[in-house]
Amino acid sequence: MDNLELEKQLVDAARKDPLAFGELYDRYYDQIYNYIYKRTLNIGITEEITSDTFYKALDKIWMFRWRNIPFSAWLYKIA
Repeated sequence: MDNLELEKQLVDAARKDPLAFGELYDRYYDQIYNYIYKRTLNIGITEEITSDTFYKALDKIWMFRWRNIPFSAWLYKIA
């Protein structure tokens, strides 16, 4: 199974069970945190925006449309 296929399965699981979103959170937290930190250079603001990003992603995961691109692309767009 390739990485995108695994990601699609994780997203599908997270749509049915919010606890399954934790796998996506664990997978992408560091990437999103670093992306935001490089733009803000402020730990407090970075933590708040990162938290908001994952909250919005979980809240709106039903809107996510699979297009054979990494889920992280959607997270970057939210951030």
